[in-house]
Amino acid sequence: MSSKRVSNMPPPPKPPTTLASTLIIAEHASLTGTHLIALGANTAIHPRTKLISTFASITVGSNCIISERSIIGLQSEPENDVEREGLVLEDSVVVETGAVVEARLVGTGTTIEVGARIGKGAVVGKHCKIGPLSEIGEGEEIPDFTVIFGNGMRRIDRSGVENQKLKTIARQVEVLRKLIPSNLAKFQ
Repeated sequence: MSSKRVSNMPPPPKPPTTLASTLIIAEHASLTGTHLIALGANTAIHPRTKLISTFASITVGSNCIISERSIIGLQSEPENDVEREGLVLEDSVVVETGAVVEARLVGTGTTIEVGARIGKGAVVGKHCKIGPLSEIGEGEEIPDFTVIFGNGMRRIDRSGVENQKLKTIARQVEVLRKLIPSNLAKFQ
């Protein structure tokens, strides 16, 4: 006899999706909502990741890595037309474990570390690094190359390693291709 409870509720409807053929998406990832979710080429979606398009669309570029237990998408009703436009993660964005992203835009090459929180309507520039447990407020704009760490402290990183970082993310995606059993058909 199984001890698992079975729900009498029907499963939530699948959101409309545009999925690249080279997408890596774990079977235990969760895509819910009513707006479009577009996932780019060579992007890796870990198990137990939630992409929620209930209030606005989600667009994820290519070579992105979205780690387990992270949540992408608006958690509440948009308050203005800018927020209704949806959420965009540009190419080579890394969202680490447990991060919550409600931003309007996250620029190319940005890393959002463990447990960080990006508020609704925020705009994060290119090649930024949002440290562990850091928070970016609603509607806040973060310039390119900003590193946020500690208790909201900030600095600009002009080390010039952006191209090397993008190559490293692409190699990491290729390793994840071998480690994450992908089930693209489940989400189409």
